[in-house]
Amino acid sequence: MLRFEVDAEKPTVNKIIEAAIPLFAAKGLAAVSVKELADAAGVNVALISYYFGGKDNLYAFVLKKQLAILGDAMNSISDEKISPVMKLRRFCDMLLDANKKIPHLDRLFFLEIISPTKYFNTIVKASVFRLQLFLQGCIKEAIASGEFRSDIQPEFAALSMMKILNLSFTAQNFFSELLPEAENFTEQYMAHALQIYLYGVTGKSLDESKMGGENGK
Repeated sequence: MLRFEVDAEKPTVNKIIEAAIPLFAAKGLAAVSVKELADAAGVNVALISYYFGGKDNLYAFVLKKQLAILGDAMNSISDEKISPVMKLRRFCDMLLDANKKIPHLDRLFFLEIISPTKYFNTIVKASVFRLQLFLQGCIKEAIASGEFRSDIQPEFAALSMMKILNLSFTAQNFFSELLPEAENFTEQYMAHALQIYLYGVTGKSLDESKMGGENGK
């Protein structure tokens, strides 16, 4: 875990952080050098150690700062007096807004999933577990209120939602080439994917579908 006090209010510190985010997102922790970080921020190499205690601590700080966006979104939505389905929609909307402002969160997350650093267990996994529990909670509420099918497994349904959210951003540049040109591709994909997902969890149960198929023979 990060054991170095960082004052992000200082202009120089903030410059280093802002320069580090896209570099770490593009290349990962190991491939980014301290000199590269310093050059991108326009500061002396020694300041990386002075303010952060080294490159690794800077990466850990950036990772926590980016993943905190998910935590803030979940905290905000959990306090709202809205239906569980609306909570899921609100969470998607908040992620879209966050992606426009800070488009590197998905890439940092994806790199940690496919090539975990020493911070995966202490920082990333905790965030993933919290997201899974948040989505599970919304889904369980929706089942209890009758908004979702009773045969839905909350754990698997939450995992499916996580994958939809991840693909909305991680591969958007590539996937956009497969579809008609659109300025707001990510928003359109998210909207359609969410509609398909919600139709699946609010439609007929598996047993009802089988009965319908048998009766239609």
